[in-house]
Amino acid sequence: MYAFVHIEKTAGSTLLSILRRSFGTRHCDIRLPLAKRPADDRDHKAIVDAADLRRVRRLYRNLLGISGHNVKPYADLHRECPELRFITILRDPIARFRSHFLNRAPGNSREDFERWIAQDWVHNWQTKMIAGVANAEKAIELLTSRFGFVGLTERFDESMVLLRNWFGDPAFCPLYKPLNRLSDKQRPRDLDRLQRDMSYLDSDSVRARLREANAEDQKVYDFVISTVYPRQSAAFAGDLPAAVSRFQQENQQVDRLVEPLWGRLMRNYIYKPLLHCRAI
Repeated sequence: MYAFVHIEKTAGSTLLSILRRSFGTRHCDIRLPLAKRPADDRDHKAIVDAADLRRVRRLYRNLLGISGHNVKPYADLHRECPELRFITILRDPIARFRSHFLNRAPGNSREDFERWIAQDWVHNWQTKMIAGVANAEKAIELLTSRFGFVGLTERFDESMVLLRNWFGDPAFCPLYKPLNRLSDKQRPRDLDRLQRDMSYLDSDSVRARLREANAEDQKVYDFVISTVYPRQSAAFAGDLPAAVSRFQQENQQVDRLVEPLWGRLMRNYIYKPLLHCRAI
């Protein structure tokens, strides 16, 4: 069984759509029971645990994998499923932080940025999602011991080819349309940003602040770049660049991608209602 650790602003929504479409009712976007949900939806400290997974497996009889922002490798999920292996996608820490700020902060000004980066909860986000704390050493240990695959946002197409190889399941089809991209959004904050001078984000002083706020994330990302990802690439049997090129050509031909109907019905009209009425 796989468990996808969905980290914000790493192309996770796109991978989630691939998993839903590929596996249908064998995939579950596992959610926290109502009693465990924090008041602040930005708070991902609450975790899905073994008991939550056990309840989901009673409903999803042929469950192959789960996903969610509250799926964490430091949880006790292995008590319910010893063979569980985690997967995730990481992104260059500074690029991810900037995207998080531009997507979630209440404004786009330099003052808004200063208020955003002054909050400790936004620092070292990827490391905290993996380890629960801003400790690169702990995150690296978990990446080494509990993860089956780690992709990279900057090499997304190649990562999908490698992930297909890791799954070894003919049902996994990594064709996709990008989702949740900042460039596609037309919210008031996005329209406001188009009218502003955002060059301050590239200033030396801001880049120094970004490096400081993401120091642990950088250590984790560097480890994946230097150790984990090359090992995954070496395990690919065949010509990887050629396989990526074929995949990109095929993906360019994609017109419409549809999630299986029964998967959507199970998630939205069976699982979620049962969760809300505390039946599972």
